[in-house]
Amino acid sequence: MKTEKKTYPKGYFIIMGMLLGLPFGIAFSLAIGSFAFVGTGMAIGLPIGIALEEKYKKEGRIRVDQPGERQVKQKILLLILGITLALVVITISYLKYK
Repeated sequence: MKTEKKTYPKGYFIIMGMLLGLPFGIAFSLAIGSFAFVGTGMAIGLPIGIALEEKYKKEGRIRVDQPGERQVKQKILLLILGITLALVVITISYLKYK
């Protein structure tokens, strides 16, 4: 039996790298005791996502967005931005009223 390899939309691994890196940044910040390092996880997840994206692109497993996928990606990126902004506001208010 021949199985087809799964294809992924363009930008999938970049978004996943950022989404998976965010909790690691939060955990790292909590371990250190400083919320200044929340973005560290995203900064680590982003290049991993880019590397995976390039690997799958060379294998021909990255496809052009299908109808509706662009809107979903925009919503996910807005969610990431919202979470990051909320964490920044929480950190600033925590440090200000400490």
